[in-house]
Amino acid sequence: MPWLAKLRLRVFAVLVALTIGVIGVVGMLSVPVLPAVGVAIVAAAAVVNSMTAKLSAVTCAGCGASIAKMPAGTYGITCTKCGTINFPYRSGEQTPLLAAGSDDDSVDEDVNDA
Repeated sequence: MPWLAKLRLRVFAVLVALTIGVIGVVGMLSVPVLPAVGVAIVAAAAVVNSMTAKLSAVTCAGCGASIAKMPAGTYGITCTKCGTINFPYRSGEQTPLLAAGSDDDSVDEDVNDA
């Protein structure tokens, strides 16, 4: 199972467990609902933030290794640990053109004449 899928599953499991815990606390201890839900939302935000903090860096989607310093190939960055081809997205950057197609106008005319 890829690293990103494991991370999503863990976050989902924590949120489900937190929801069940809040329902149990409200039902068993007769705690008012709004404060319990408020504490649960704050706890969920903190847990999700701490679990997904690694996603702010450029990491491999397959294993979670850092690929920030690796050179990009034609189709993206290939992870040296697991071989997954990644296409990193950094906010504020324009998406690069990966491969020129046959209808691309930027193809050099002198190369085709030879």
